[in-house]
Amino acid sequence: MFEKPVVMIDFETSGMSPEQGGRVTEVAALRIAGGEIVDRYVSLINCNVRIPYFITELTGITQAMVNKAPPASEVLPELLEFIGTDALAAHNASFDEKFLLAESDRLGLRPTHDGLICSVKLARRVFPGLSTYSLGPLAASMGIRFKGAAHRAEADAEVASALMLHIATELGQRYGYPAIDPRLLQDINKLAAAKVPAFLKKHSATPLAEVASVPAIKTTGVQRYRHYKGGIYELVCEATQESDHSPVIVYRAHNGTIWTRPKSVFFEKLLINGVEVQRFTEIKE
Repeated sequence: MFEKPVVMIDFETSGMSPEQGGRVTEVAALRIAGGEIVDRYVSLINCNVRIPYFITELTGITQAMVNKAPPASEVLPELLEFIGTDALAAHNASFDEKFLLAESDRLGLRPTHDGLICSVKLARRVFPGLSTYSLGPLAASMGIRFKGAAHRAEADAEVASALMLHIATELGQRYGYPAIDPRLLQDINKLAAAKVPAFLKKHSATPLAEVASVPAIKTTGVQRYRHYKGGIYELVCEATQESDHSPVIVYRAHNGTIWTRPKSVFFEKLLINGVEVQRFTEIKE
């Protein structure tokens, strides 16, 4: 499902923003690897802050619960270590990242996560035109149910994780992605909804069934290519796309599935952190 792990995070807080004195009261961080949650970090947090009555009414988190919780100076280092350098995701991600950065800064810590994915923005772009993108109603419309109380960090993070996996499945089915790179989701977040379909079609892998059966060039022996992120793939042949007769590269993934990319995309060069790299590079043996 995902080419690399993604950590879905959710904070419960005492206010709407750190700038207005809001502090974190609870956190859940769930690591998604492949197509499932494989690890989690969950804790209440004591920031020595008063819990407003309306927050208790909304979340069920009381002053007594927070007073007994471990301090932020203990939780934040453990949380940052858990997240590590994986991509970070959240529903309304700017809210959660803002609190993560503020609480880390208080302790002189620096998060190292590899980019930010917002499931609200993803849903708006992959499923445009819905009446609401609030987590509960959005998840319910897709058949995703809460296992715990809403507005508690772990329950919200589990539902948001299921939503992310649902979106990844949808992209795979629509555009032929055998696995989703978290950076692709970050790129989608930055696009206007109207531009997303063309972007995904350009960068997608196409199922072999949509490719003309007679290859233009047959390969002799095994040619292997290394993806710039490290995966090893075998070249099957060059072929012609049935729909528009454009040249495509047919290749075999590590799990044996056969996919294609437009030839221009397969061999294109990318600018990664200021360095030009080849998307696929032939392995010389």
